Amino acid sequence: MAELGGWNIDEMKGCNLPQKAESAFTAVTGGMTGAEYQPVLYVGSQLVNGTNYCILAVQTLVTATASKRLVKMVIHETLDGTATLVSIRGVAL
Repeated sequence: MAELGGWNIDEMKGCNLPQKAESAFTAVTGGMTGAEYQPVLYVGSQLVNGTNYCILAVQTLVTATASKRLVKMVIHETLDGTATLVSIRGVAL
């Protein structure tokens, strides 16, 4: 349950990511502990020295209350295909 005045993140449906973005997302989130991530919106990509992917996801903390929040994730994939997490930031609703 959200705090007074806060938003509840209910049953947001997952989205299908483009293949390369999905591979990068899986690579960076697969080994994470403490939270689970479900992509809900593919924002887009940015060509740099490789590719940056911007994805909105629901973050579910692995706690007794399993609190959820919407986050913006930026993932960088190098030219050789190595994916790294650049940032995770909460999205204000």
